[in-house]
Amino acid sequence: MKQRGMALLSVLLLLAVMVALAAVATERWFFSFHYGLRQHQRLQGRWFAAGAQAVAGGLLRLDALDDARHTHLSQRWATSGENLPVATGQLHMRIDDAQACFNLNALEDDGARDVFIRLLTLSGIDAPQAQSIAAAAADWIGEGDEPRAGGAKDSEYAALTPPYLTAQQPMWSVSELRQVRGVSAEIWRTLRPLLCALPVKTLAINVNTVMPAHWILLAALAEDISEEDVRRWLAQRPATGWDTLEAAFGGLKSLAGQRRFITLNSDYFHVRITTRMDDAWYRQRSLLQRSGGRINVLWRQQEMEE
Repeated sequence: MKQRGMALLSVLLLLAVMVALAAVATERWFFSFHYGLRQHQRLQGRWFAAGAQAVAGGLLRLDALDDARHTHLSQRWATSGENLPVATGQLHMRIDDAQACFNLNALEDDGARDVFIRLLTLSGIDAPQAQSIAAAAADWIGEGDEPRAGGAKDSEYAALTPPYLTAQQPMWSVSELRQVRGVSAEIWRTLRPLLCALPVKTLAINVNTVMPAHWILLAALAEDISEEDVRRWLAQRPATGWDTLEAAFGGLKSLAGQRRFITLNSDYFHVRITTRMDDAWYRQRSLLQRSGGRINVLWRQQEMEE
């Protein structure tokens, strides 16, 4: 009787072990299946994003074929639908003119730095602090160890906790400005929509694509321009933009003195793409350059999440 009982216990114990192993195997199988599915969805989203970027490049190329001298808000890149149809998910694409903003890499130019100082003061920053931030930002991208008046170089940043050094090269992202002395989180959030970091050291703001909400960008170009002046001027802007700078200056003569900082055409564009495949998200942000009928991808940032 005892032997039968021991045999039964052995069978039950073996059965329990087998059930436990089966449960673990099933759990791991489901995990592997779920992981593989997510990987497939991410990859699918990435390929959709690559296709959307190619579409963006095609739109920019077609616009250049139609008019190689002007970039405005009635062209394909600005008017094409942001939501593109896909069979198994959602895809959102947005193209923005990357020259409807202030290029931080132009700050070594004295005139561009004056524009940046006015941009800061119009954003509510007092003049001494604005001058200090502008000088420090110029030193951040400039080579050498000697700071300009009011600026900051490696020796000042090295004394911080934790210590770090200036880039001494053009910024790749406007987020680098947050590391510059005097730029608080609040200042950064205020300035962010008005800034860009382009791979050139010149300032060329396209007045055909600046939105009324960013009137400060245009008011900063000269000392005697008000918000009312800029908004009234932009309201008079033709649907296809101004054809010449003289036509543009006719409505706001104060800008004529800043001609070298103003353009009617753009070479750089930001493309933001978001795809959703079931519960898997993929985000991509790219900087495209349009040059001589060619579209070049200068950089691309990717983000994945479930």
